[in-house]
Parts: sequence; C-alpha cells; structure tokens
Amino acid sequence: MDLARSLVRPGTWLAAVFLASCVAACSGADPAAPGQSPPDDTELQPEPPTEPEPEPPPGPPIDVQRYEVTGEFDWSRGRLVATVAVTFLPGDDGLRSLRLDSAVAEVKAVRLAGGTDLPFAVDAELRALLIDVSRVPDISADQAITLEIDYEAAESDALHAIPARRGDPAASRAVYTLSEPLNAALWMPCHNTPEDRAVFSIDLGMGAQETMIANGTLVSDEQGASGRRMKYATDYTVPIYLMAFAIGDFEVEGTMKGSLPVSVWHRRGVPGDYDRLLDEVVRSIGLFEELLVPYPFEKYALVLVPEYGGGLENLGITFQGESRSTAPTSSGDLRLTIHELGHQWFGDLVTVETWDDLWIKEGMATLLAEEGARLYLDESGEGTLNGDSFAAVVDSLIVDPDRDPDDKYTSGPYGRAAWLLTQIRSLIGEESFWGTLRDVLNDHRFGAIGTDEFLGAFARHLGPDATARARRALRASALPHLDLGRSPSGGVLVTLRDPDGALVAPLELLWIADDGTTRSQVLELDQGADVAPQQEGELLIFDPLDRHIPWFYLVDDSSLDPEGHAARFSSFRLPTSPSQVANLLEAGGVHQTAALNVGLPETLAPGAFAAFLDGLDAEDAKGVAVAAACVRAADPALDPALRAAWSSALAPLLAGPPFARWTEFTPGLEYGACGEVVDALALYADEWSALAAGPPAGDLSDAHLQFLYNFELPLETVVSAWGNVARQSSSLRARSLAMTRIRLDIDRARPEHVPALRAFFAEIVPSTEVFDLLYQALDGLSRTKAPTATENAEALAALRQQLRAASTTPLDGLVVCVAHELTQGDAAAWSEFVGGLDGVELSAEAAAMLADPSSC
Repeated sequence: MDLARSLVRPGTWLAAVFLASCVAACSGADPAAPGQSPPDDTELQPEPPTEPEPEPPPGPPIDVQRYEVTGEFDWSRGRLVATVAVTFLPGDDGLRSLRLDSAVAEVKAVRLAGGTDLPFAVDAELRALLIDVSRVPDISADQAITLEIDYEAAESDALHAIPARRGDPAASRAVYTLSEPLNAALWMPCHNTPEDRAVFSIDLGMGAQETMIANGTLVSDEQGASGRRMKYATDYTVPIYLMAFAIGDFEVEGTMKGSLPVSVWHRRGVPGDYDRLLDEVVRSIGLFEELLVPYPFEKYALVLVPEYGGGLENLGITFQGESRSTAPTSSGDLRLTIHELGHQWFGDLVTVETWDDLWIKEGMATLLAEEGARLYLDESGEGTLNGDSFAAVVDSLIVDPDRDPDDKYTSGPYGRAAWLLTQIRSLIGEESFWGTLRDVLNDHRFGAIGTDEFLGAFARHLGPDATARARRALRASALPHLDLGRSPSGGVLVTLRDPDGALVAPLELLWIADDGTTRSQVLELDQGADVAPQQEGELLIFDPLDRHIPWFYLVDDSSLDPEGHAARFSSFRLPTSPSQVANLLEAGGVHQTAALNVGLPETLAPGAFAAFLDGLDAEDAKGVAVAAACVRAADPALDPALRAAWSSALAPLLAGPPFARWTEFTPGLEYGACGEVVDALALYADEWSALAAGPPAGDLSDAHLQFLYNFELPLETVVSAWGNVARQSSSLRARSLAMTRIRLDIDRARPEHVPALRAFFAEIVPSTEVFDLLYQALDGLSRTKAPTATENAEALAALRQQLRAASTTPLDGLVVCVAHELTQGDAAAWSEFVGGLDGVELSAEAAAMLADPSSC
C-alpha cells in the first residue's frame, strides 16, 4: 500500500486527502494530517438471535479454506447485497460457537451449506458475527465446514461507491473495495487476519455496459435481460485484505509480457499516457523477475479508480487513484506504480503474519520502487543504493506494537524500513541480499512471514553483531543526529549521536581531490570528526554508498545553528572549480542531486550549462539544476548582460522539444523563478492558446500541465487559459490542478480583477458535485466576496442552485455557511436565500446550518 508520502492511513477517503493537499497548496502547511474525517459508517443493529447469544469460541482459531461471494451492488440503496460461503477447518473437535469478523450493515441469515439455518448474533461494538454451530453434527478439527451467510454491506471506507457526478468529465459510476488493514469486515464477514489465506471467488451482477475486475481468472461472463454477470476465481490462496473487486464502465488498455497479460483499467474517457504506463510496468516486472522470482499470478491489472488518492496492492489487481497514476513520466506517478507492483512479491505472494510485521511488505515495496525508478534517479547506476530517496521521522518506529493496525501506517514501516533494509543490503552485498529475498519468497510462497524469521534470514550473512543492531533499529524512535560545531582547522566539527540505535551500517564521508584521488572518513559514535578539505579543490560526497537517509534528516534546524555550521558543511558538497564539476559528473545521479540542492556551481557559465545538464545522470538532478539556474539568473543584483546570457541559455532548454523530459519527472520543483528569466507567456504561447480554446486542442498531458502550473501569468490569461481547463478538460486531474492555480492567484489579484474571479467561482459551484472541485470553488467564493450582499448576488444564486440540485454532496453544509458569509450580515438577503430553498430536500448538515448559521 502506498503511503503517498503524506502519512494518510488506508481507508481515508479522497475528501480528506484533497482537503489536506488543498490546505498545503494554499498555505504551505504540511499535508500529513487528513483535513476531514470520512462520514460515519452505517450503524450496525444486532440481529435478534433465535437462540441464546453464543459466547466467543474457545480453543484454537479457525483456518478458512475458501470464500465464495455471490450478489450485486444495489445502487438505489448504496448496498452490496450478497451471500458469502465460508469454508473453514474448525481447529477444534466439537466446536460449539464460531466468531467471524463482521461490520456489515445487516446479516440476514446464516445456514449450513445445504440448508440448515443456524442461530447467530451480531456484536456491533466488537465488529463480530457470533454463530452457534452446536447443531452441526460431528464437528472435527480436520473436517471442513461450509457456512452460507446472507448479508448487506453499506458504502464505507472499505466499499466505495462513486455515482456519476456533475462536473466529472468521465460521467460514469464505479464501486470498488479498499480493505487494508482491517476493513474487509466492512464488506464481507470473514476471518480478518492477514496470515489466514484462502481461495477466493466472486460472482456479481452489474449493468450491461459495466465490467468487473477481481482477483484471479475470469471464469464466466454472461449477458442477460437484466444486465451482466461476471465471476472470477483464484486457484491459490489470498490474504483477506487483498481480496477485491471493482465494477465500472471501464476501458482496458493491454499488452503482454511474454505469456503474462498486463493491463490498465480506467473509466471510459479518463485520459492518460497508458502506452508509457504499460511500458513502465512491463519493464519493472522484468527487473523484479531478475532480482527476485518470476511474477507469480495469472495477470497484472492496474485499475484506476475515482476519489482515491493512493494505491492498494490487491493481489494481481492494484487499485490506484485516477488523480495520481495517469502520468508515468512524472516521478510521483511512476514511483507509486512501481511501489504497488513490488507488493505482488512482498505482501501478495508472501504476506505478513501480523500487522506488527507491516514493515516487511511496505519497506520492501518502498525499496523496490526506488530500484525500479533507478533508470531516472541515477542513470549511472554505480555504487548507490537509493538511501537518499527514503524519508524518516522521529517517533515513527519500524515496528510499533503499541499502535492499532490502522495507525501503524507512519513513515516507520515505509521509508524507515526501506532505510534499514538498504543498510543490510550494503553490509552483505548484492548477491547475498537478493539471494536471501529469493529464498524467503520460495520458502514462504503463498504463505506468511513474521519479523523474527524475516530478519533471521539475513543473520548468517550479517553476523551476530550486525543482526543485533538491526533488531534494535526496528524499535528505534529517535533518529541519529549530527552535532555541528567549529573545528580547529576552520572546518566543521561533526559528532554523530545515535541514542536509540537506528544505525546498522557506518556513516561515511568521501573526499574527491582535483586529480580524482579519494580519502574516506568514518563518523564514529560520540567522537568529534574534523570535517574540512585537506587540500584545495577537494569535493565532499556525503554517504558515498547512498545507504542512508538524506543528511538534512540528521541535523538540527538551521535556525538552531546561528554560526552557520550546517551551511558550511553543505558548501563542501558544491563544486567550486571546473575540475570539481567534472568530478561531480562522475559521482552518480544521487550525489549530483544532493550537491545541486545546495546551489549551482559558481564557476558554471551560461554557455556551458547545456553541456553540464547533459552530463547529469538523474532526471531529478537536471530539474534541480535548471531551477537553481533560474534562481541565479533572477537575482536582481546580477549583471544585466549575464542575466541576458542565462535567459538565452535557459529558453531553449525550457521549451522542449516538445518539452524537456525532466520538467515532467520533477514537476513539483520550484520552476517559478524561471518565469522571471524567460517570457513564459511567449515561450508557451501555443500552450496558453490551446488551453484557452479548450479541448481537444487544449487537452495537454497532465504531466505538462503540472509543469506549466509553475508559472505566474497575467490574471487575464489565468482566467482564460486555466479557467477553460477547469471548465472543460477531459481530465478531472487537470480540472483540479487548474482550480488550484486560479485559487492561488487570488492572493496577487488587484481589486479590479476580483469580480471576474468571483464570477468564475460562481460559475463552477452549481456545475459540479465532485468534492475537490466544489470545495475549491467554495473557498474561492469566500476569498473573493464583495462587501455587500447585493454585489454577491450572483454568487448567492449559484450557491442556492447547488443546494437545489437533485443530489446532495458532503459539502452542502459548507455551501450554506459560505452563503451566510456572503450575505455580509444583511438579514433581508439571508431571509431571501433561505426562502429560496423552501421545499428542497437538504442533507442533515445543511438543514442544521440553515436553521442556525451561527454554528458555522
């Protein structure tokens, strides 16, 4: 599962993800915490038992052999109406009562396969279905029993039902599951523990034009008078949290990797670079097969679903959000796709015994994502291990038994776990590292593994001391840190501290002299090291094997370093001579990126910049270099002739053709300064004209739009170009990006621009019920409101129109509150607004706000 680098736990709906990202975009805040809680699940009502309520079963746990689901999703009621046949081994002779995990809306009946009804009770608080099996004759531990459970499951964090919506260019519905870690019980009674794998089949009805994708092989597909019915089944076991389906009006883009079908499923009309996406998936499968074992399942399908902000590695059928997976030339999209693919080996072929072992699958998938993206992160591929790509946070433990399963999805099991694995990799070498992983996959194929056994697999290569350090690192809370001070030589005195034992491998520095000779420094714990060049022209490479997290995680905030030791340390990494530049170009992409994050080499002239850029090994490094060059050229103190030279050097690089590869890969870099160096209005004149004209000419790729987003334009162009994207683009992702760009420009709008912006947001409000678009339009209206209700009349009419629409949205309460704000205390205007809603069926929240706007 993808952490999305935002630490939003699984099951959080897109409303929360979007709101968090929206706040971050507007204020620069950390988007780690969700901005809104999901709606409450349907309250579970206990089924009246026909017999006294059974007690939870004593004795050993059951072993489920098979789940067989049959039913259909009732769109009129928002419920999955289904029967699940659960075949299990009782685990105990004479078992009298059975407990399954269940938080479905209603259990209607439980019976022994073949007909005998069984007493049952539902405990909503414990999320349990308690079944009296005392009537089942001759129960023995090794004799399989099949129960059939009729039930209904409501829409929830686990069962997402997205109807066709106003303002969504792909106007089709979709329903899909998101079960990890414990949400499977929300859509199916089950034994909800990861290590109890079972064979799975699902047989569901749907609309005639709709298609289902699920785990396993398609075994039947029938069209009938009332619609279509499809069934999938596996002939291997699946962890309960990876059993999944999605139904929608899907288009399928496909290819083959040998005999393996590889496909991308997306709602009809959702645009994307699917050929490139398929190429990247096929390439990555080939890489992982070389490193690990052959791909283990009958197909790989990447399913893009609406209103989901992350990725979930359902076995053989990864689900990813439409808003994060259509641009494989973008770093974030690519890494997410490869991360989820990596789970097919770690998580799916071999899963975890308990949720405390989450780090095994997430750490490995995080490591594999960077390995799969190495082609773009470090083209040289020499001697670096991608450690610089991993993130770690204090108090985010790799293994944290004190957290509930839902709360374990911190950076600990992701970046911090990948860092631990990378340290192990660096100590035992490539052959032993990948060989050990192959052994784990072969020995536990279609099974589970726990922390002790997984780490123990490396022990014979690590030795007892390093193994002990690795075990300690699993529970480390604090990060290592570097204390910086003044050294006698005039350099920096660096003292390494590691209070919790997070380090397993040494932390090293490498110095490269002008002539290419090198010297190493190993930072010993609690011993100050004099870090300074020993001869003129030495260049510092921090962590030359790239097995550790970036150095900025290891130092205090620069505000606590008034003498500038951190800046001085960083300066040793930036080339100051042509020979140092040459040495940097030989150092590998990750070290190039790290150095350029400090700044651009002072000696680099505009005329040499194109060749320098071409010599860099990483797309990240190229993007950082161009952004740094723009910052240098935009310096108002720079000589005008030099500024003009930089402008001439940068313009063709920024222009294409048709646009630079690195602008796609790193669209989030701060290219805004480039707009002060080149005339972005002229340089991208064709793009702005196409956007203003609208689709199809204005349907530029999402990746290119993400790059263009960086540039400030005259407000008239913003509204004409980006406004048309927000209204008409065939990509919902592009519409959201355009809305964000326009909202950001409110802050620099002059008074004469505000009415046009307010009119734009008023146009959007009644035209959409897509959460992120509507939220941004409401925020835009609030921020562009006029001082009187009369001047806000158009906006108030738009808000009333939204509330009068046939369907409600989760934002209807906010619509009411924005309307009250726009009346500006005018009682007559508020009364007119309320009167215009007579007879309208409002959501409970909207009705409450309308009755008492002071609660806004």
